[in-house]
Amino acid sequence: MSNASRAAEHAHAGSELKYRPDIDGLRALAVLGVLAYHFGLGVPGGYGGVDVFFVISGFLIAGIIKAELEADTFSLANFYVRRIRRILPALAACLFVTTAAASVILFPRDFQNFGRTVLAAATSTSNFFFMNRTGYFDDAAIEKPLLHTWSLGVEEQFYVVFPLTLMLLFRFWRASVLYVLGAVVVLSFAYGCYAVNHAPEKAFFSTTGRAWELGIGVLVAFGILPTISRRLGREIEAGIGLLLILGAYIFYGDGTPFPGIAALPLCLGAAMIIHSGTGPTRTIVARALSAAPMVGVGLISYSVYLWHWPLLVLSVYRFPNVFDAHAPYATTAHMLLAGASLFIGAISWALVEKPFRRVKAGPRDVFVAGAVATLSIAVLASVVIVRPGWLQNWGAEIEAMQFKRVVPVRSLGLARAEGWIPGTYSTNTAASVPDTMLWGDSFAEALTPGFVDYQKKTGHGIILSAVAGCPPLPGVTFHQRGGGKLCTSRNANILKLIGASKIRRVILVARWSVFAKTMVRDASGHPTVYGNQEGGDGSVLATALEAVVRQLVTQDREVVIIGPIPAQSFAVTPAVAKHVAWGLPLPAPLTFQDFTEEQRSVLSLLSRLDNIPNVRVAYPHTVLCRGDTCPYSINGIPMYSDDAHLSPEGVAKLNPLFDDIFSDGAHS
Repeated sequence: MSNASRAAEHAHAGSELKYRPDIDGLRALAVLGVLAYHFGLGVPGGYGGVDVFFVISGFLIAGIIKAELEADTFSLANFYVRRIRRILPALAACLFVTTAAASVILFPRDFQNFGRTVLAAATSTSNFFFMNRTGYFDDAAIEKPLLHTWSLGVEEQFYVVFPLTLMLLFRFWRASVLYVLGAVVVLSFAYGCYAVNHAPEKAFFSTTGRAWELGIGVLVAFGILPTISRRLGREIEAGIGLLLILGAYIFYGDGTPFPGIAALPLCLGAAMIIHSGTGPTRTIVARALSAAPMVGVGLISYSVYLWHWPLLVLSVYRFPNVFDAHAPYATTAHMLLAGASLFIGAISWALVEKPFRRVKAGPRDVFVAGAVATLSIAVLASVVIVRPGWLQNWGAEIEAMQFKRVVPVRSLGLARAEGWIPGTYSTNTAASVPDTMLWGDSFAEALTPGFVDYQKKTGHGIILSAVAGCPPLPGVTFHQRGGGKLCTSRNANILKLIGASKIRRVILVARWSVFAKTMVRDASGHPTVYGNQEGGDGSVLATALEAVVRQLVTQDREVVIIGPIPAQSFAVTPAVAKHVAWGLPLPAPLTFQDFTEEQRSVLSLLSRLDNIPNVRVAYPHTVLCRGDTCPYSINGIPMYSDDAHLSPEGVAKLNPLFDDIFSDGAHS
């Protein structure tokens, strides 16, 4: 959420440019909501401050462009020069400093992943990057120092498209400008409302799903709402607008389907406050927002937003015993971080934002400087991605723990399976004909090295089809990011190919407990998964899994279902590495009682399926758990790469399970 325009750029809803201190105050309300939400200070819906920023940006940018187009003074080059001056210097400073801090704090794998986010931020594509890799409310979000730059990506993409669109409309269809802009807002809003249930990551991160929020500000700038002449009417409008924003801050939470229709009160609230301030006298709300402290925070809001999230993420990463939500003085620590964010934001505004806005330079110089800065960031990001060791100096013990969540297929030397769909691989050699199919999601990917090693020892040829987010459940529709969006058709094709092949054993693997919670029936009764949204009770999964098991048995295939892997409550590898590197205490392992409670419905389902002739269930927990606990390390080496995916060490622990899987002990 770039502070798209400063005092001199504030636009009246008409053609006149006029400074609006209440808009700076509205910025303060937005950024304070975001800070309060991120720092856990009792504002569960404060993330809606981003939506308030979008409306402000749409209003200001549209007001400036409209006024200049009407005066025939608009220059696309000058517009982009202003954007570069106001966005890039503070962003570049934040990226360079954050990278330096991350090189000291983050472990190699996390630092390498961080480099990818730096590259995305530099190229204004953060929203697309994170759309395919994370959910805003996921626990893993706290491990991504640049996650917040997704909103900059949305705004910067808006800055690319909107001026060009408005220029064309003014030249060729000026009388239809409002109709076209209104149609875009309606279509974007409709998409957002649809996607929030069917593709929540796209609804949240995509410009398509967010354009209507900026568009509401644009429509206000274009005078779609008539000026309210009576002061009482403007007071009521401003009061309602403030209540809408504060109400969302207070009553929304992580479980609120967002944005979609839930973002409408925030956007309308911001629009009403902006619109009510266009009259001849200031409302009570405008006077409150124009107070010096609010204006001061509003002026530094862009820098505060830039710096607050990396500061929080890196602090939690390095000092979880202080900043973790369950730490004894976590609230006090977070309040201090929030204060530090305001302080650093003020310094950034004074030393970076203001000087670069005022420096005298022509458009060519600004474009060249912007290109050099962007290229420098991209080069730095590439170094972090390709050669993170150049900027870090961790010992061999830490380096040995930097497992990938799943081992890349290329590193295992597997070839594409002939006659199978893309993304399917084979351990086949001249001496081994595949007789087994491993079919599943990322849990199957994590287990792949174990099956490859087993093939080398025993000669069993195996076909491997494993895609993250895609459990082996034909007949289920998936609306989610990553491989899941192609899962429906992929599963149908694999089932057909199994029926036409000489495969005699099919091994099914997935994170069953997750899909038990996320698999529901849509309006027509069809089994469906909408991203990570929960709401299932396990019954839909039970029906879907039993259906594919019985279909495979009917095809005279032996079916082996791999049961649930005990999932720890924390990311194991970083926790063990932090213990080794910094002496932080190790978390307690998962208890066997908690495992059975968490997996109760899944274990009950698998027990029932185990009674079907020619079906077996292999239970990893019988190997991984000992007594009352399920340990997460062996001799100090993590058995997990994250909270639930097994590391190579953990997979090796399952050798007795592989022996059982490939035995001929299936009951009939």
